[in-house]
Amino acid sequence: MNCPLCNMPDENSFAAGGRTYHRCHQCGLVYMDATNRLLPDEEKKRYSFHRNNIDDAGYVAFLNRIIEPSMQYLSKGMKGLDYGCGPNPVLAQLVGEKGVECSYYDPFFFPECQSGAKYDFIFATECFEHFFNPKQELEKICVMLNSDGILGIMTELVLENTDFDSWYYKNDPTHVCFYSNESINYICNTFNFKQLYNDNHRVIILRKS
Repeated sequence: MNCPLCNMPDENSFAAGGRTYHRCHQCGLVYMDATNRLLPDEEKKRYSFHRNNIDDAGYVAFLNRIIEPSMQYLSKGMKGLDYGCGPNPVLAQLVGEKGVECSYYDPFFFPECQSGAKYDFIFATECFEHFFNPKQELEKICVMLNSDGILGIMTELVLENTDFDSWYYKNDPTHVCFYSNESINYICNTFNFKQLYNDNHRVIILRKS
């Protein structure tokens, strides 16, 4: 199986939590073997159980971990997109309350996305780990994002000291791709982004060149 981010053939497979994973030596991505992925109906059913909403103070605080450091790069008049928002587009609402227009898209729950639309910023919170084909998704995002546009990513990074076998983040069967700082550098170099912010845990803010 080739790496879904850089297309490098697999040379490092290992088992963890009853599934098979691969670690790419070129871009640092760790990805689940395709044979272990859920079927689309099973995947959507699991997402439907998410009950995150605007009245959940903990969830709002979680989203503010990316909204707050991003606001210095956003301003009124900009148009943005919450990419992969899930069944409840809370982030778009929170950003809208700050006076910045933010639409939303999700392939399962809000699949209508205006053809040819361009955005000044795109948030992708807790969705990069769900991408079966991150290269393809990044190509879509780059087409939609204006020059100098901002891409905010939330996904827990797999670090050098991460014990993958006991790592809780891999236990969700819809989590199929895990990014290292090496992966983020590869994304920047390949898709022409500059890294503006990285908390070395799960929040990354990039600017399109």
